[in-house]
Amino acid sequence: MVASSRKEKLVEDAQKFALRGQFDKAAKIYEQILALDPTAINQRQKFAELLIRCGRSDDARKELELIGGYFSKNGFYLKAIAVYKQLQKLFPTDISLSMTLAGLNEKHGLVANALSEYKLVFDYYEKSGHTADALGVLEKMLAVDPQNISIQMRLAEAYAQWGRKTDSYGMFAKAASLLLERSDKVTLARLCSRVSQIFPDKPDFILDVLSGLVNRGNAAAATEGIQNLLRENPHNKGAWDLIVRAYQQLEQPQRVKIAYQHYLKFFPSEPAAILGLITSIAGEHNVGGTLALLDRYENALISEGCTAQLEQIYHTLEAVDPINDRVMEGLTRFAAASGTVVPLTVHPPESAPVTELFAVSDPLLLSPEEEIEIDLEIDFDSPFGSTDGATDAVSLHADWLDSVGNLFDTIDTAPRSVKFGSEMEGSDAQVHYDLGQAFKEMGLFDEAINEFRQASQDSSRRVECLILQCACLRDRGEVEKAITMLLALIQPGLSEEEVCAVKYELATGYEAAGNIYEANLLLNEIHTTNPDFRDINSRIDAANQLDSIEFSDDDLKNF
Repeated sequence: MVASSRKEKLVEDAQKFALRGQFDKAAKIYEQILALDPTAINQRQKFAELLIRCGRSDDARKELELIGGYFSKNGFYLKAIAVYKQLQKLFPTDISLSMTLAGLNEKHGLVANALSEYKLVFDYYEKSGHTADALGVLEKMLAVDPQNISIQMRLAEAYAQWGRKTDSYGMFAKAASLLLERSDKVTLARLCSRVSQIFPDKPDFILDVLSGLVNRGNAAAATEGIQNLLRENPHNKGAWDLIVRAYQQLEQPQRVKIAYQHYLKFFPSEPAAILGLITSIAGEHNVGGTLALLDRYENALISEGCTAQLEQIYHTLEAVDPINDRVMEGLTRFAAASGTVVPLTVHPPESAPVTELFAVSDPLLLSPEEEIEIDLEIDFDSPFGSTDGATDAVSLHADWLDSVGNLFDTIDTAPRSVKFGSEMEGSDAQVHYDLGQAFKEMGLFDEAINEFRQASQDSSRRVECLILQCACLRDRGEVEKAITMLLALIQPGLSEEEVCAVKYELATGYEAAGNIYEANLLLNEIHTTNPDFRDINSRIDAANQLDSIEFSDDDLKNF
């Protein structure tokens, strides 16, 4: 009680001296106060302020650091930041204060502030030649904001500059992965160009990046990039392995099979691809097609150590057709031949490309003579159909669609297409439709057109498949041809939904051709007919924003 009353009297005296501007005397009194109660943080703060007024900066620093340490230790980070900011003003060249402030801001979640302080430290170390310290600060900055691509790229450059090439390459790869996920193709192109300069001995950088995405379970972000690699260089075996893994991760067995078919076109003797295709066909319960491939390749695959996979394939077939003699014989033969060593020599018929050999449906493989190819010139002057007054509306509509369908059948597709033969014609049109969609997404437009052409034989989806063929034409750069085809489709007899779908794709074609006026007319026609059709409202809003006219005050003055 006595100490408390003495402390209060000392505080009162110190305040009197401070009001008179006698800061030295006030400071001496606060020394006595703190001797009585060293934990009095408020009094210590006033003491530090008095020391600053007295010009005793070094003494003030000791007090402020004690105060800042107390606030930081007890989780009062904002108060600690305020104290150290005061110190930073007193000692602007002391970089350790910026480092402390960076850590405090980081603890409080003030990322931008933390990075700003770390940047001051980094610049200081870099200018003074303290490369190791500068690198450490960059690493701390990345720890604060792991998704910051700018920091990643700066750190990658620093690693390269200071001889840490492995770390540099890995950091560039992390940045590239984020750019892929964000679809920032422009920055990614610049990054890849820089990597090629620093690492001329690593031509597969982007493949490594895509592989990393797949390894981390993000195959969805990697597939487009892998497809681009394969378009640029279909002889990139690593890219084929990766696209298969990506589609397997995405649980898309149809695309896995398609990928294997293309893979084998360029690597016909690759055991993993052969086994993968056989496994895919077995997974479709296609017993006949699987056995045909096993007859050709079983011994060669055994010699490559694929015995466990072959056994699994036979058990898969056994589950589908348990009384099939050939399956049982295969299981028996497998057991007997499992120790046989046979060189892997694949000899597909010279007249049949590997992709055609493996274009399997149910139940048999094709011979070259059974394949169907359509290679006709388009004649836009040919009639699309004629009207006959004696023909009823239903027949007229059917005849017209047949005529238009014949026109679409003349779409030229390149010989490199993966062709499926006549044995697939009797299968479900859904299979062709799904294959067409898969091919279209992979950018294989010739193959997609062939599949949509076959799927269009199903009358319930005929118009849709014709529209999709036009979309493929547009995507492969034949915009005017696509527009001509779509115009041929707009005829009486289409349902309201079909008319809207044709006009929608036609508007997209006009936009691609630069004819925005016609595109907007069609979009508004669709909206008038069906305001809920697809994303028609957002497309019209976008068009209106592009066409909007802003008037100045002078323009509106006499309006």
